[in-house]
Amino acid sequence: MWKAQGGQGLEWRIDQAFALTRYLVEEIKKREGFELVMEPEFVNVCFWFVPPSLRGKKESPDYSQRLSQVAPVLKERMVKKGTMMIGYQPHGTRANFFRMVVANPILVQADIDFLLGELERLGQDL
Repeated sequence: MWKAQGGQGLEWRIDQAFALTRYLVEEIKKREGFELVMEPEFVNVCFWFVPPSLRGKKESPDYSQRLSQVAPVLKERMVKKGTMMIGYQPHGTRANFFRMVVANPILVQADIDFLLGELERLGQDL
């Protein structure tokens, strides 16, 4: 890629990925219903969408089991709608969470806003 993009082109791609990663993390922290699993490593952002029915219920005994069902349902809905595709996975005892890798250099902040808004729209009834 360095030969094709040159030093400045590669630098721009990396800077863009980190800038969008920071923006995604800031938006997740600001929005109700989103929670970081952990602070991001590089450009990997792991987060949960917590639907309205689960908000404020972290102490419930079945919270983790119910939260684990959210990502698969949202993934199915987004794929059927054809709007986006984000991977999800569990880790250890953590419930399924979304794992967004911000690596596409043509993404802009509006794309991140769409992603979060679409998850909110698709998950309001969960």
